[in-house]
Amino acid sequence: MVNDSHLKRAYALKNPKDAEALYRDWAASYDKDVVDGLGYVAPQESVKVLLSHLKGHEKTIIDVGCGTGLVGDVIQNEHPMVCDGLDLSPEMLDIARDRGSYRNLLTGDLTSRLDLEDDLYDAAICVGTFTSGHVGPDGLREIIRITKPGGIICFTVNENVYEDQDYDQALSSLEDEGLCRRIEQHEMDYIPKEGLRAQVITIGVPEVVKN
Repeated sequence: MVNDSHLKRAYALKNPKDAEALYRDWAASYDKDVVDGLGYVAPQESVKVLLSHLKGHEKTIIDVGCGTGLVGDVIQNEHPMVCDGLDLSPEMLDIARDRGSYRNLLTGDLTSRLDLEDDLYDAAICVGTFTSGHVGPDGLREIIRITKPGGIICFTVNENVYEDQDYDQALSSLEDEGLCRRIEQHEMDYIPKEGLRAQVITIGVPEVVKN
């Protein structure tokens, strides 16, 4: 059975400290709860979209908000490549480390500047982070910053926050600033057993020097 108390806490998060405490407590049972209990399919669906836009084989990817490493496993199973993972929770990263799908695992908070250089990765994927009480659309700027010009970013946005937090306007603003361009966007299953869907969005970072 899914631990309802963890789900309730997840939907009630107010700040990064709340999120860090939740995932510290949830790390050990997270995969069982969300994959087995709720039928979480976002990692598989998102990786499929990302890979459809990557050209060539020698890519270095960062999985932002990697959690226990579900996305990393899918990447290595579908198309093995160099992949780093970043997450707020050291406890979740400990589980991801045991999976062996990542080159490096980093602790970081997407609501502030990450300890990473500009233009570092060929591509980025972010699944399950842009959702209720987690990270808002401003976090996209930081992912764009660490992605190389010409790079690809694929991310999900929980359907419950896409309109509430006006992601469409946020993306339009980023495009107007010349920081990205929308390549693809569609709705997909997210947590089917909860009847929850998400937007999966792919953006490209222009082949210019970013401000």
